[in-house]
Amino acid sequence: MFVMERSTLVPLLLICVGAMSGCSRDDLQRMVNKETYMFEGIYDNQYDQQLLVFKDGKVAIQDAHGDAVWQRPFDLDDDELTIQMSQNSKEQRPELVMRVHGKGEVLTCSACARYQLSNIWVREGAEAKNVELPGEKQS
Repeated sequence: MFVMERSTLVPLLLICVGAMSGCSRDDLQRMVNKETYMFEGIYDNQYDQQLLVFKDGKVAIQDAHGDAVWQRPFDLDDDELTIQMSQNSKEQRPELVMRVHGKGEVLTCSACARYQLSNIWVREGAEAKNVELPGEKQS
Protein backbone atom coordinates (compact mmCIF):
# COMPACT_ATOMS: atom_id res chain seq x y z
CA MET A 1 0.00 0.00 0.00
CA PHE A 2 1.29 3.46 -0.96
CA VAL A 3 1.19 6.01 1.86
CA MET A 4 2.10 9.68 1.39
CA GLU A 5 3.42 11.83 4.17
CA ARG A 6 1.53 15.02 4.97
CA SER A 7 4.58 17.15 4.05
CA THR A 8 4.44 15.70 0.52
CA LEU A 9 0.67 15.68 0.16
CA VAL A 10 0.01 19.37 0.95
CA PRO A 11 2.28 20.81 -1.79
CA LEU A 12 0.92 18.26 -4.25
CA LEU A 13 -2.67 19.30 -3.48
CA LEU A 14 -1.76 22.98 -3.83
CA ILE A 15 -0.21 22.33 -7.23
CA CYS A 16 -3.30 20.42 -8.43
CA VAL A 17 -5.74 23.07 -7.19
CA GLY A 18 -3.60 25.86 -8.61
CA ALA A 19 -3.27 24.18 -11.99
CA MET A 20 -7.02 23.67 -12.25
CA SER A 21 -7.75 27.27 -11.25
CA GLY A 22 -5.35 28.73 -13.81
CA CYS A 23 -2.52 29.86 -11.52
CA SER A 24 0.81 30.55 -13.17
CA ARG A 25 3.88 28.51 -12.38
CA ASP A 26 5.30 31.42 -10.37
CA ASP A 27 2.13 31.62 -8.28
CA LEU A 28 2.25 27.89 -7.61
CA GLN A 29 5.93 28.10 -6.66
CA ARG A 30 5.15 30.89 -4.19
CA MET A 31 2.29 28.89 -2.62
CA VAL A 32 4.40 25.76 -2.17
CA ASN A 33 7.51 27.61 -0.92
CA LYS A 34 5.78 30.33 1.10
CA GLU A 35 8.42 30.34 3.87
CA THR A 36 11.21 30.90 1.32
CA TYR A 37 9.47 33.76 -0.48
CA MET A 38 8.59 35.49 2.81
CA PHE A 39 12.25 35.52 3.90
CA GLU A 40 13.64 38.92 2.93
CA GLY A 41 16.34 41.17 4.26
CA ILE A 42 19.75 42.71 3.84
CA TYR A 43 22.63 41.19 5.80
CA ASP A 44 26.11 42.59 6.32
CA ASN A 45 29.23 41.35 8.07
CA GLN A 46 32.01 42.89 10.12
CA TYR A 47 34.87 42.00 7.78
CA ASP A 48 34.15 43.70 4.47
CA GLN A 49 31.58 45.78 2.60
CA GLN A 50 29.71 42.85 1.03
CA LEU A 51 25.97 42.51 1.55
CA LEU A 52 23.65 39.53 1.18
CA VAL A 53 20.26 40.63 -0.17
CA PHE A 54 17.39 38.12 0.14
CA LYS A 55 14.25 38.80 -1.90
CA ASP A 56 11.73 36.78 -3.95
CA GLY A 57 13.42 33.43 -3.33
CA LYS A 58 16.82 34.68 -4.53
CA VAL A 59 19.91 35.90 -2.74
CA ALA A 60 22.34 38.38 -4.29
CA ILE A 61 25.74 39.29 -2.98
CA GLN A 62 26.54 42.95 -3.50
CA ASP A 63 29.94 44.63 -3.37
CA ALA A 64 30.77 47.94 -1.67
CA HIS A 65 29.37 49.87 -4.66
CA GLY A 66 25.98 48.10 -4.53
CA ASP A 67 26.67 46.07 -7.68
CA ALA A 68 25.46 42.46 -7.66
CA VAL A 69 28.44 40.09 -7.80
CA TRP A 70 26.19 37.04 -8.20
CA GLN A 71 22.62 35.94 -7.61
CA ARG A 72 21.35 32.46 -6.77
CA PRO A 73 18.05 30.85 -5.74
CA PHE A 74 17.69 29.73 -2.14
CA ASP A 75 15.32 27.58 -0.11
CA LEU A 76 14.38 28.04 3.54
CA ASP A 77 13.29 25.10 5.67
CA ASP A 78 12.84 26.00 9.35
CA ASP A 79 16.27 27.33 10.40
CA GLU A 80 18.22 25.93 7.45
CA LEU A 81 18.79 28.21 4.46
CA THR A 82 20.19 26.42 1.39
CA ILE A 83 21.69 28.42 -1.48
CA GLN A 84 21.98 26.68 -4.84
CA MET A 85 25.54 27.39 -5.98
CA SER A 86 25.61 25.46 -9.27
CA GLN A 87 24.47 27.54 -12.23
CA ASN A 88 23.25 24.64 -14.37
CA SER A 89 22.60 20.91 -14.18
CA LYS A 90 26.04 20.01 -15.60
CA GLU A 91 27.97 21.94 -12.96
CA GLN A 92 28.80 20.00 -9.80
CA ARG A 93 29.01 22.38 -6.84
CA PRO A 94 27.81 21.65 -3.33
CA GLU A 95 24.97 23.78 -2.03
CA LEU A 96 25.81 26.41 0.56
CA VAL A 97 23.94 25.85 3.82
CA MET A 98 23.42 28.65 6.34
CA ARG A 99 21.72 28.52 9.74
CA VAL A 100 19.14 31.13 10.68
CA HIS A 101 19.36 32.24 14.31
CA GLY A 102 16.72 33.94 16.43
CA LYS A 103 14.03 35.50 14.28
CA GLY A 104 16.34 35.87 11.31
CA GLU A 105 18.67 38.41 12.93
CA VAL A 106 21.82 36.35 12.31
CA LEU A 107 22.96 33.87 9.66
CA THR A 108 25.95 31.59 10.20
CA CYS A 109 27.76 29.44 7.71
CA SER A 110 30.57 26.93 8.15
CA ALA A 111 31.41 26.63 4.43
CA CYS A 112 31.22 30.30 3.39
CA ALA A 113 35.01 30.68 3.29
CA ARG A 114 35.00 28.40 0.24
CA TYR A 115 33.32 31.28 -1.62
CA GLN A 116 35.31 34.07 0.10
CA LEU A 117 32.31 35.02 2.24
CA SER A 118 32.10 35.82 5.93
CA ASN A 119 30.80 33.07 8.22
CA ILE A 120 28.56 35.44 10.27
CA TRP A 121 25.97 37.79 8.75
CA VAL A 122 23.74 40.21 10.69
CA ARG A 123 20.48 41.61 9.32
CA GLU A 124 20.61 45.38 8.95
CA GLY A 125 18.74 47.05 11.77
CA ALA A 126 18.74 43.90 13.92
CA GLU A 127 20.01 43.62 17.47
CA ALA A 128 22.31 40.60 17.38
CA LYS A 129 23.53 40.86 20.97
CA ASN A 130 20.87 38.48 22.35
CA VAL A 131 21.36 35.73 19.77
CA GLU A 132 23.33 32.68 20.86
CA LEU A 133 25.76 31.50 18.19
CA PRO A 134 27.10 27.94 17.95
CA GLY A 135 29.76 27.31 20.60
CA GLU A 136 28.81 30.37 22.65
CA LYS A 137 27.04 30.51 25.99
CA GLN A 138 25.01 33.55 26.90
CA SER A 139 25.77 35.16 30.23
